[in-house]
Amino acid sequence: MNSLQRFESFFERLMEGSVGRIFRTPVQPAEIGRRLERAMEGHQLATVDGIVVPNDYVVYLNPEDMVQFADFIPSLCRQMEDWLIDLAEERNYGFIDQVRVQMIGDENIPRRRIEVEAHVAELPDYDPIQQEAVQRTEVYRVVERTGNVQPVLLRVMATPTSPEQVFVIRRQVTTIGRALDNDIVIEVPEVSRHHARLEYVSGQFQIVDLNSTNGTLVNGVRVERQWVRVGDEIILGTASLMLLPYRNDQRW
Repeated sequence: MNSLQRFESFFERLMEGSVGRIFRTPVQPAEIGRRLERAMEGHQLATVDGIVVPNDYVVYLNPEDMVQFADFIPSLCRQMEDWLIDLAEERNYGFIDQVRVQMIGDENIPRRRIEVEAHVAELPDYDPIQQEAVQRTEVYRVVERTGNVQPVLLRVMATPTSPEQVFVIRRQVTTIGRALDNDIVIEVPEVSRHHARLEYVSGQFQIVDLNSTNGTLVNGVRVERQWVRVGDEIILGTASLMLLPYRNDQRW
């Protein structure tokens, strides 16, 4: 098993116990891993004791992307730190101090883009417990700036051509359709390229049809705009979706 496969295995273990075992976001954690690996390889220092690589990494994401997996970011950062240590040991690289990975929400980063800064730095006051508290503070800031939505889960039922998918909905506006620029992509021919959107208004969600070809139904009734609650079935073309509760103690 190579280093990237090990990282993806770490991520899969983080996700064990989540609804449906399947979770998709516009930015995949495995891609963050690839960017970290690139940053490690691209900032090597040759010393008399061998190759030294960065130990301090900051991952910048658009807040709208970061919020999609906000609940397990502290755990993900710890896993990425462990993975970088294993990667360096495998390649005979050294560090001058503790390895730290932080994730920051930055409105200047375009959606779906990942920026990584990497430095060789002494971290004399590094404390893992304090660092986790700092990371959680950043997560809370991002959640608040993106609208402080009370999240729900959206389950997209399996089809003959695609597995079941489960998404955390915690944005003010979430677009759904077949085109790749949607927040939730459903690759079903009967789903329009830009089929519908979920809007969070006054503490509730509503589904809005975007003049789709095959329409949007809520509990069997065709709608243009309709409030939706946990347990409601939403049909987009031939794709079946359902809102599920999101527990406050749910941690991935």
